[in-house]
Amino acid sequence: MNDINILLVDDDFIVNFLSEKVLKNMDFKNITAVTDGKQALDILKKGNCPDLVFLDINMPVMDGFSFLTQIVKEILCLQMNVAILTSSNRQKEKDMASQFDNVIDYIEKPLNQSKVREVLRKITL
Repeated sequence: MNDINILLVDDDFIVNFLSEKVLKNMDFKNITAVTDGKQALDILKKGNCPDLVFLDINMPVMDGFSFLTQIVKEILCLQMNVAILTSSNRQKEKDMASQFDNVIDYIEKPLNQSKVREVLRKITL
């Protein structure tokens, strides 16, 4: 399981750094971090489909929901699993996230090993 490709999408460099550190401490090796949905979309357009994405919602350039909408519209990597990783606990955003078939979890920052294990239990690889 530790050889899966993980994409971190968050505009906060510190969150990406700390999340990557948690994942590396769990022996995950294939981790890419970007700072907005557009950068993530560009990765997918190059044919690089991660197995798991930890996706922030509120980001400049392209937010998380716009990213999710665009991958459906362009039919990109629809099999990838997405865990929303956000500082928001608003029900409206949880409801919006649940409308996307590939969103498997909605978790609050910061990412930790317990949260990663919970997400991994939900993955269908």
